[in-house]
Amino acid sequence: MNLLDVYFHNKKIGVLKEHNSRLSFQYSGDATEAIAHLLPLQKEPFGDKETRSFFANLLPEGDVAKKIAQIKQVSLNNPFALLRELGGECAGAVSLYPQDMPPIFDDSLIEISEEELSSILINLSNTPLLTGEGIRLSLAGAQEKLALTILPDDDKYYKPSDKYISTWIIKPENKNFPHLIYNEYFCMKLASLMGLQVAECKIQKFGSATAYMTKRFDRAESIEQKNVVQRIQLEDFCQGLGMSNKKYQRTEGGPSVKQCFQFIHNNLTNKARDELHFIRSIVFNFLIGNSDAHGKNFSYLHTPHGYMLAPLYDLVSTQIYPQLAREMSMSIGGEYEPDRISRSNFIRMANELEIKPLIINDILDKYSVDVFEQAKILKAQSIAENIYNPVYDDILDIIKRRAAQIG
Repeated sequence: MNLLDVYFHNKKIGVLKEHNSRLSFQYSGDATEAIAHLLPLQKEPFGDKETRSFFANLLPEGDVAKKIAQIKQVSLNNPFALLRELGGECAGAVSLYPQDMPPIFDDSLIEISEEELSSILINLSNTPLLTGEGIRLSLAGAQEKLALTILPDDDKYYKPSDKYISTWIIKPENKNFPHLIYNEYFCMKLASLMGLQVAECKIQKFGSATAYMTKRFDRAESIEQKNVVQRIQLEDFCQGLGMSNKKYQRTEGGPSVKQCFQFIHNNLTNKARDELHFIRSIVFNFLIGNSDAHGKNFSYLHTPHGYMLAPLYDLVSTQIYPQLAREMSMSIGGEYEPDRISRSNFIRMANELEIKPLIINDILDKYSVDVFEQAKILKAQSIAENIYNPVYDDILDIIKRRAAQIG
């Protein structure tokens, strides 16, 4: 039987077990807080389905996962083995350690110069998530990325450690999808201009490398202690709904708009606010041409006051890349093909969610005009700030076309 100690906010609270390819999780007797919605505090161990739906969703996906599995010589289909190699720092407040390798909370910091960082970003495909660099880091998603520690009141870059956890995620330019980092930057900033809550982000140059940087919203600076960063527990909607690595509604049986909305209604503290934010984000993703707004790209935070919707992240206009799927990850009013989606589909969606059509009509009236106008303003600002990229014009064209469909 294989065992991993599970830590929550740096305190050991349970054990993850693997036996005959089946996973189980059991809380310690002194655990006082549940790590996941579907893993409430209880004495009995959880079975494979509940355990896998939470822990497997902590892992990276796609080519990143394949490369790490090759480097570490473990099976891509073995989440336990991957977590053993990567689980030292995951999304949220959970970390996993082999029983013979507990965390070391010392004060050592390893600085990375801008020159070193430039080289790391250029060669990141060879060491995804800094695999092989003594770092056990797991970040969900299929894009190449790394995480760094930037301490409060300090402009230096450090490798994450057990004590000094990462605070920023960095994505280099993608050879397969030109201007992807500018695409994400523009869409994130545009969402913010529309009043949507998004993760803080920026474009940054490191020598000859240019990267997209986003601040982790599952991290917070300690009020009491200087240079101490605290973890905030985070779950995506696939975890909350118990769907292990099922992102896409039509092809995999992943979350639907209705299921996500009902989860917010049934479980989040400020449901009226978060329901409205979620609906607006669905309209926004449609307008920018983001067909990849799936269940793992919506999350909620565990707070002292209950669950709250997390800021938006990974907003990208996927439609400008012909090699990516056109179908929407979640249907809108029963329709997956974006070119066939009209206002009537959104009205049908509102009926499915049991909300007044007036609410969705007001959002559509506003967004069909304001998103395009704000995009033009953002493009002008980017030119003035010398961060203009031609992909902005492609996104503007999509917004204009999509706005006409629902206008």
